Amino acid sequence: MTQQTELLCSHRVFYHFQQICRIPHGSGNEKALSDFIFQWARGIGLEAEQDDACNVFIRKPASPGMEEVPGVLLQAHLDMVCEKGVGVEHDFLRDPIDWVIEGDELSTGGKTTLGADNGIGVALAMAVLEDASLVHPALEVLFTTMEEEDMSGAEQFDSAKMRSRYLINLDHVSEHDMVCGSCGGMEADFYLSLAKRSVPEGWSAYRLSVSGLRGGHSGEDIHRGRGNANILLARLLLAAKDVCPYLLTEIRGGSFRLAIPREAEAVLCLDPAQMPELMQALDVLKEEICAELSDSGPQIKIALEQAAASDSALEGVKPDKVVQALTLIPDGICQMNETLTGLVDTSDNLGEVYLEDGELHLVLEIRSARESLRTYLYQKMEQLAALLGGRCSCSRSYPSWHFQPSSKLRQICMQAYGEYYGGEPAVHTVHAGLEVGYLLERRPDVDAVSIGPDCWDFHSPAETVSISSVKNFYIYLCKLLALIR
Repeated sequence: MTQQTELLCSHRVFYHFQQICRIPHGSGNEKALSDFIFQWARGIGLEAEQDDACNVFIRKPASPGMEEVPGVLLQAHLDMVCEKGVGVEHDFLRDPIDWVIEGDELSTGGKTTLGADNGIGVALAMAVLEDASLVHPALEVLFTTMEEEDMSGAEQFDSAKMRSRYLINLDHVSEHDMVCGSCGGMEADFYLSLAKRSVPEGWSAYRLSVSGLRGGHSGEDIHRGRGNANILLARLLLAAKDVCPYLLTEIRGGSFRLAIPREAEAVLCLDPAQMPELMQALDVLKEEICAELSDSGPQIKIALEQAAASDSALEGVKPDKVVQALTLIPDGICQMNETLTGLVDTSDNLGEVYLEDGELHLVLEIRSARESLRTYLYQKMEQLAALLGGRCSCSRSYPSWHFQPSSKLRQICMQAYGEYYGGEPAVHTVHAGLEVGYLLERRPDVDAVSIGPDCWDFHSPAETVSISSVKNFYIYLCKLLALIR
């Protein structure tokens, strides 16, 4: 541990966050972290239980004089998105997350995701649980699993255990905002089987790659125009089709449907004599793409290089239907909210693309505040699949959390914010899925908000958290708990 890290960990929130970062906890691999927190809670004398989904549920009695005040449930998720930069060697099943501290920013230096989503929320709740000096009503804390995959932890949690009247979700990313609603979503899978053809004699294999994009969260960053590597690869394949005939043997783009893809690549087999003309066409398109994405343009890399001998194949597929699927499948913002200016209402993210053994597989995340629009967007994908002779399926759906015009908890949050920061926080809904939707679906009587410190670039190796914001937010959270009535 460096002296800088040791000093930061003198703050209990960062102490707990470092413990979390030492234990691998990607989605589906949370048991070790769940066990650690369960034993930790028992070790400090708190009532704690762990269910079959590895959710951890903890109770802390009210402070003296607060016994009759309605209870509060603090909620955060244990799992993290596992993304790493190109060429970075990191085993998310075994390796700890290493910190880089630069001024007020805590990150991994661009190597991997940090896990502040939602490890910081977990650490905040742990700091509250262990501090006997705090004033608060009866507390319940729920740490859930699989939030980044399908929210099955929250779905399987027995909400009948909840006694709290209020719910504070700690999975937000802006210190001066308060979230009071979120969208629902689901995974959509598009499959297209293609006839394989023999690669003509004399043709060679070339690897076409796109990299250097910023990526980000497929919901909260979908409106930032950062570019989707899978979509850019589709444009390149379309341009190549106008220059020369070729066969595709492989496509691999993106690694997680909830992350905007930063890299994508395809293996093309073609006549080497066509390479000069093809390179010229791709260079022109590269300049256009970099101009369109003016902020990240200098970092974008587009390359067409001789493929390794191991990538040579005897068979491939014609690009026509592949290009049609990739260019016509919905991606990005589909509809803005009519009432709340600037809020995305419905979107989808083409998060993963695979072409293997003659089958094209597209994996998308559909998000919408309205189930009807989510259904319509999926129906559009089904229509495209029908035209091309493919098929679609959907899974991993989760409910939305509808904004409530009247909320006592929201008023208390505003009071605490005003006393600590001055002024009022922004109140809005987010174009991202939160587990609050599942919890309120079965406990509609609970009053909920989602808050958290400043973090950015979730679901990418650029993930960063503001150190000072975490410290300030913890003070605000403790003040808020003391004001609950």
